[in-house]
Amino acid sequence: MQLLKKHGLIVFWMILFADCYFLFEQKYNYHAYAKLLLLPILIYFVFANSSKNRFIRSKTLVFIGMFAAWVGDALLLNSSDAFFIWGMVAFMIAHIFYAISFFRIQRIVGVRSYEVLVVVGIILASIYYQMFKFLSEDLDLVPQFKIPIYLYAAVIGIMALFASNIITNNSKRNLAIQYFLPGAVLFIASDAILVIFKFKYVDVQYLEVIVMLTYGYAQCLLAEGFGKFLKG
Repeated sequence: MQLLKKHGLIVFWMILFADCYFLFEQKYNYHAYAKLLLLPILIYFVFANSSKNRFIRSKTLVFIGMFAAWVGDALLLNSSDAFFIWGMVAFMIAHIFYAISFFRIQRIVGVRSYEVLVVVGIILASIYYQMFKFLSEDLDLVPQFKIPIYLYAAVIGIMALFASNIITNNSKRNLAIQYFLPGAVLFIASDAILVIFKFKYVDVQYLEVIVMLTYGYAQCLLAEGFGKFLKG
């Protein structure tokens, strides 16, 4: 376990690249094993390197968020529509706890916070508008998914807003710029590509690899950022 404490991120990337290879070769049984290893490695890395007697509530929130994401990973291994919905629910829970963790790092106070939130909100709204316009005809064919997808988009957008708000904290700005904000952006990109793959370009298999790579990178950035914050 000392290996994971010191070199957990390297081990994570080795397994992630292996997982992407399994997806590319459509070796889905191996993909399942590799995918389910990713979050536990990050969870152990974060908490093995965090301060033992500080940030107790923040550590609890981060753990719940990462565990919910792992549950989502497990659920999305099943390709049925019901499991896809429950996988989205699990990830919504993960993003809610990530958002609360970001809010605890930096609350929304002052003009700077509102300026950042307005700018980022406009950018997100523009991206969402174009994406859902692009997917409108495809989502019309599966109306049962429209509300869950819209809700999920709103939740992950809120998570990204809270991540961007950390920029207003001078002492935590580098965490936001290096880890939290790019992690949130990659999460949005990964989920957008996943929806495009599931409902529009279902035969473009390499999109699965892109989804997994961007998702893994997003989780790694968030975990590294949380690890540095919880280390104190």
